[in-house]
Amino acid sequence: MNSQSGYKTKQREAILKYLVDNSDSHVTVCQIADYLSSNGNHVGVTTIYRHLEKLLEQGLVRKYTVDGSTGACFQYVQENSRCREHFHLKCEKCGCLIHLECSHLDELYEHIYDDHAFRINPFRTVFYGICKECSAKENTK
Repeated sequence: MNSQSGYKTKQREAILKYLVDNSDSHVTVCQIADYLSSNGNHVGVTTIYRHLEKLLEQGLVRKYTVDGSTGACFQYVQENSRCREHFHLKCEKCGCLIHLECSHLDELYEHIYDDHAFRINPFRTVFYGICKECSAKENTK
């Protein structure tokens, strides 16, 4: 093994470790790059995307494209994860992305499929609004 491929493996391991450590969040390539850089591991954005694409192909990572103005988010997905089975909430103020697992939405999903012969793609289903924290800030003004 040459030193360059070993370096790429270390980069991949560092990216994967960050994703695993943040598996309860959706992270952007910029967040990954900032983390790696702050730990002395300077990895270019193009290299991070290349590693993420390979992790996507392997089924270790999910990619979420939330809207046209925000870059894609990525999340490590454990084998028994239910991430593919829920919707997301996106705050229009602070930009946070929240997993929404709610039996009422499961009922909606089933209703739309059963009554309208349409299957919703939860990877691309995002409800937009204002999160609890931003609502509280607005109410205190």
